[in-house]
Amino acid sequence: MSWLSNYLYCCALGMETLNIDNAAEQLGLTGMTLGKNSNNWKANFNYWTAGTKKGSSEFSWCEPTGPTIFDQGLSWEAGQPDNAAGNESCVHFRFILNSTGTVMTDRNCNSKFIFACKAQRITPTKTCEASCPAKTCTKDASLFNASSGYLLDYTYFGDWYDGCGRFLLTYLAKTSDWTAARDNCCAVGMNLASIESAGKLKCVSRIISESSPRIIGDFWLSGTGSGCDSNFRWCSLGRDFVNSELKWKAGHPKVGLNCVYLEARNESVLLATADCAEQKYFLCEAKKAANSSQLGTQAECADIWNVTSEQIDLLLNVSAFITSSISINLKCFLKCMGVEIGLLQLGGLSGIDMLLQIELVSQEEPKKMEDGFGAFDECSGKKFDDECVTAHEIYKCGLEKQPDMVTKIISNNYDSSSVASPPIPGVPVPRSCWMSKMFPCVADQNAINNLAAKRSDAFGSLIDVGGKTYYKRTINDFPKFNVSVRFAYQHCCALGMRLFEPATLADFDLAKSFYNLALHLIVGETESINRTHEAYCRSRVILADDLYMNPTGFNRYPTTESIFGFFTFTKKFTVTSRENQNIHDMFLKDDYPQIYNSFACV
Repeated sequence: MSWLSNYLYCCALGMETLNIDNAAEQLGLTGMTLGKNSNNWKANFNYWTAGTKKGSSEFSWCEPTGPTIFDQGLSWEAGQPDNAAGNESCVHFRFILNSTGTVMTDRNCNSKFIFACKAQRITPTKTCEASCPAKTCTKDASLFNASSGYLLDYTYFGDWYDGCGRFLLTYLAKTSDWTAARDNCCAVGMNLASIESAGKLKCVSRIISESSPRIIGDFWLSGTGSGCDSNFRWCSLGRDFVNSELKWKAGHPKVGLNCVYLEARNESVLLATADCAEQKYFLCEAKKAANSSQLGTQAECADIWNVTSEQIDLLLNVSAFITSSISINLKCFLKCMGVEIGLLQLGGLSGIDMLLQIELVSQEEPKKMEDGFGAFDECSGKKFDDECVTAHEIYKCGLEKQPDMVTKIISNNYDSSSVASPPIPGVPVPRSCWMSKMFPCVADQNAINNLAAKRSDAFGSLIDVGGKTYYKRTINDFPKFNVSVRFAYQHCCALGMRLFEPATLADFDLAKSFYNLALHLIVGETESINRTHEAYCRSRVILADDLYMNPTGFNRYPTTESIFGFFTFTKKFTVTSRENQNIHDMFLKDDYPQIYNSFACV
């Protein structure tokens, strides 16, 4: 506002324009940004005051009781007042950036600054705010591998999903009340999930509709209205609900039910409320690894709104962006980014935050700052029913009016700090019967007849144990000591047999008796039945938990496709996979180095 508009606006509010009675009061204003009070000051740096010397040779405060001459102890900026160009008759007040203290300057009364008013302290009727746990979100180091930093046996906790720019965990290991759910998510290096926007709700709904096994149930979220029935808050984000963004179950939220859960039914999701003491499963989330928080936020918003890197590049090309037809998803991406970096809120720009950014990037140059304020006045007035459209129009307006300033503001808020490491390297991939699907089992009658006649072939020999006949590979060909999984599978099929499927301790003892060496044996294919069980593809026998090697400290399902093996020395199952490597290269090529030395058929 101009100086006069500021004066009239404060009067309309029943207040007086900012005046500073003495040095002690100026020091008090300075103290609001320093030391233990520094977190209290959330506002801006440049303000009009009630000070002027219009019609006088001295500055006075225009107070309701009349003009009051300035106290001699007030602090002016060095060289001020200077009445530059002979037309600076009004007093501006600012907090010094990157320093301490406050100062006054004289400015042209028609300049635009942020208004400031003053009144005796009153106790206002405060809108309540939901109460979130004061307890710090703390990771339990005992649940993590000290060297890799990843969760030990992360498949134990529940089902994992990759989407919405995050790793999501439907925590199924146990049910908890709302507070314990929050603590359990923290313990595994995650947060109790928040569904803070329509885009996030749509994205989570998409994950649920495409999930296998299907996600069905009630899952605590970080939302609570505890202590404030009228105002729910996402505790993991420290952000109030935007109710227009939410899709509540009919009849919800209910007064007296203070905690929010996600109801997953029929491939869709709704938000609902329940008593915080109820026992439910819960949904945890963690950002995926990124080189910086900027890239992490960008990837998250892009994933939620299905936006490509090429579309994002368009946003940085000012001339192309202004003239291009922008999709609704890209407009919603802009809104997502604006909200995440704190410059957008419900209905448009976050006024105080945006004006503060203009002050920061103008580097205290008055002309540049006023031009930025002018662009803010024009662009912030753009409001549409669709908030994605509002975000796009505000951003477009800013690029048209002040492209360099907008670019700097975005750059300042895209910090380069690293994102906390996620608790897992990637989403676990359950084992499947992929080998038999790729290579149907085909018998070779000539090979069968030859083996029946000679009891051996070029690779192994028959052995009769306990009323059954087994084929075991001969392992005296040390130049080609290891074998591929594909060869073992197909050779058993050619002999009219299948890979051995040990399922009991007796079977393990039998397999160990085939060889006198400590060997890794290829066994029959397995597939996961659910999060905690798997079975052999051929016999459908479920594998016992106590037959796994290190079952409590080892991830049963790696993040790439894997196979089972069997180590004769320990008589335990082992899992083999390679991160970021094509499983077909590893397990199918005969000339690829393997850890599997041998196999048996039955």
